Amino acid sequence: MNRRDALKNTVLVLGYTVAVPSLASIFSSCNNNSSAALGWEPQFFSSSQAALISELTETILPKTKTPGAKDLHLDQFIDKLIKQVLSPEDQEKLLKGLDAFEAESKELNGKGFVDSSPEERAKLLTKMEAESEKITGNIWGFPLKKDPPPVPFYRQAKELTLLGYFTSQEVGKNILVYDPVPGKFIADMPLGHPGYISFE
Repeated sequence: MNRRDALKNTVLVLGYTVAVPSLASIFSSCNNNSSAALGWEPQFFSSSQAALISELTETILPKTKTPGAKDLHLDQFIDKLIKQVLSPEDQEKLLKGLDAFEAESKELNGKGFVDSSPEERAKLLTKMEAESEKITGNIWGFPLKKDPPPVPFYRQAKELTLLGYFTSQEVGKNILVYDPVPGKFIADMPLGHPGYISFE
């Protein structure tokens, strides 16, 4: 299974119907365009929805010694993925989930997620983490449970954030330091070589 198929199956596990054959263009097209507050122009979300997604991804993966969600433009990645990959039905479900998430923030903290303090955001996400059902386990992108329950918005956002993070070039190249051929190949290793392993 190649990277493209793995990503496609990951999106399928989240309960989405793939509407286009490839995700490759999404990863190569996340850059800064024009928009006053965001610094980029959303393709799917409204500006206020995109601002919520931006703050949500950064709350899930804040900048520490490693880049945060905003550094890697994960908000743009999610916006493009939803626009280019999800079916209209799944897009509508996600927007309803986003509205419910914002309503939950207002009920818990008395304000929307973007206007909430870091502590208030953490309080909401802790509550969501405890209450929302985890995504059904899968093998090679296919769920283990038959007819798994719908994935809550918070879990969708979290999974898409992690998907974007761990498949980004920056993380793969400079943090995970992926080496497709680890170690050094020694075709004729003497028995006394430090790399020799005896199975006796």
